[in-house]
Amino acid sequence: MVRAFAVPALGSQQSQYFLDIVALQNNIYTLNLPPSLQCYQGELQKLLDQVFASRPKSKENLALAQQMALNWCLSKCRKEGISFDM
Repeated sequence: MVRAFAVPALGSQQSQYFLDIVALQNNIYTLNLPPSLQCYQGELQKLLDQVFASRPKSKENLALAQQMALNWCLSKCRKEGISFDM
């Protein structure tokens, strides 16, 4: 699986895109998935809600949610045969 520390090696625009997959707005994790994965958004949102329901909304947990979402996206693309392009 791709690790969070691998993301900065990408171009700055790509790095920001991957970080923007999950954002914290009004104390809720919100998703901004690539178009090819938007139909699966509910699945990822449910997973994030379950994992982070009892955890504080902190910068550290946001970073974990971003990494979890990125790993989920890559895994879903492989499983469904979807190209992971921006």
